[in-house]
Amino acid sequence: MAFVLYDLETSGLNKRFDQILQFAAVRTDSDLNETHRFETKSRLLPHVVPSPQALLVTGHTLAEANSPFRQSHYSMVCEIANVLASWCPATFLGYNSIRFDEEFLRQAFYQCLHPIFLTNMNGNARADVLNLMRAATTLHPSVMHAGLEPDGRPTHRLGAMAAANGVPSRALHDAAADVDAMLGLCRLVRAGAPDLWSTFLRFSAKAAVVDFVRDEDAFAYFDYFGRPQVMHFLTRVGISPNDGNAHYCLDLASDIDALRKLNVGDLSQRLTQEPRPIRRLKVNASPLLYPLWDIEPDRFVDLTEDELVRRASSVRADPEFMATLTSAAASIEPIYPPSEHVEQQIYGGKFISDADSALSRQFHSLPWQARAELADRFQDSRLRRLARRLIFFESPHVLEEPERHLIVDDIAARRRGEGRYTAPPWTTIPQALSELEAMNGQLSEALKIEFRSL
Repeated sequence: MAFVLYDLETSGLNKRFDQILQFAAVRTDSDLNETHRFETKSRLLPHVVPSPQALLVTGHTLAEANSPFRQSHYSMVCEIANVLASWCPATFLGYNSIRFDEEFLRQAFYQCLHPIFLTNMNGNARADVLNLMRAATTLHPSVMHAGLEPDGRPTHRLGAMAAANGVPSRALHDAAADVDAMLGLCRLVRAGAPDLWSTFLRFSAKAAVVDFVRDEDAFAYFDYFGRPQVMHFLTRVGISPNDGNAHYCLDLASDIDALRKLNVGDLSQRLTQEPRPIRRLKVNASPLLYPLWDIEPDRFVDLTEDELVRRASSVRADPEFMATLTSAAASIEPIYPPSEHVEQQIYGGKFISDADSALSRQFHSLPWQARAELADRFQDSRLRRLARRLIFFESPHVLEEPERHLIVDDIAARRRGEGRYTAPPWTTIPQALSELEAMNGQLSEALKIEFRSL
């Protein structure tokens, strides 16, 4: 199968309310030989106030982000959707992508009426190269060296990893350069640790993850918690009653005998305290797992393989204890009330119906006047709202003047955090100015002037 390695730069860190400013991707064959390349940028949406810190990191200015020579966000997203669809089927790879880049991509597709789950539907798969780097530096330190922070601490940041392993990187926080650096690191692991590379790809499929955590008493899990450790040893104890993709796993470094003595109430309280004994493993999020028998003995630190297996076996032989752990874990899951903001409703409603999916495809091919008429035909209220917003952004003249004025006033209030938008979950102009002041001398005077003129 082909691979698609991608990266993006954004207006901030808020996955629901910030936006993609730059997107880059490389398609390769199964041997990681490049076959296609794609890069695009967009200007800021009218209602989005960027984070000054994000612009500092990416090197953008407000003038560049608002440049009329850049295409609109909608045009960019349509271009991304069409290119990626033409490259499928493929395994999509990113760096910290499961938590960040993919969520931004899904949000962009959602807000622009494209299929949300492109990277893991219709024969596609996805995996996170950051987890691959954590595993490679832990299991194969002669193949992959951890990067170093300026103070000497080890890190898995992409730029530092590239520098530590002799992978050329043209620039920091440039989407195209980051894709090239990621591709170079993947090639090193594939060549130097082919078994790890195969395992990494194996768990890009949800079914493989489900089978593995069900059948293996104990296994290694690579993720970043319990600094500086990135390899953790778990055993599955149950499944969330609220989300079948969330499997509860007990950290085998925990004091298991002490946990056995707690009732559900006390156990629930203990699960909120660090180090947390239960980890919520999302089987549909391509976690990187590893069998204990395939780990070199010197890679184990505090507990031997035999002790880990003994602990896991004792837990899995006690269904009452596993049920208690599962009940306690379920009792502390957060409950999120429905949001009034359409951006936060991406997962909040039912799956989009076949009829609305067909209307979405039709929407992209019609003249804007016809799109305004089609928008009212969506069954899903989210899509009706998003469609009318797109029409305003792209062709406002097709809307009636009273509706245009309402939207203009709403955007102004949203940007300022006024009216019904007090304490909003997105960045407002006052928040951006406060962030600007806190950054002291990090920004150029030109960028400061730009923000103060908002």
